Amino acid sequence: MAGLLANSWDQYLPPDTAEKAYADLSQKMQYQPMNWQRLIDAGAIRITQPGSGTGDEPIITPDPNQFSIVSLYNDRGSPTKNWPNKPESYQLAIEALGKPGPLYDGKYRQILWSARELGLKPEDVFVQQPARPVGLLGGR
Repeated sequence: MAGLLANSWDQYLPPDTAEKAYADLSQKMQYQPMNWQRLIDAGAIRITQPGSGTGDEPIITPDPNQFSIVSLYNDRGSPTKNWPNKPESYQLAIEALGKPGPLYDGKYRQILWSARELGLKPEDVFVQQPARPVGLLGGR
């Protein structure tokens, strides 16, 4: 059946995306709102001490406003897997991530890849948007 997606992730994350697509931090995109708590609970992302920029060692700070978002994708074969979680920053991170704005394309794809690897479905990851009215007052 031509035109049908092979799986529910294909519209969000091409199955054979090149490695560079996950690492490219130069592109910014508007992202669909995600259920950040669900992603943390499932292990797709972790809130950790802030990164040093090299990926080798985190910068240890008690300031809850300073944190890094590390995906399962990052933790596979990377020193970030040894970075400690920072639970005191979870709520701040969820609030910051829940605000409209750009998320680096590479990080967005890392998060989606991580969710897919854990067996989550898009409907588990994305916040359901209220239906937009159609018709006289709906603007269409």
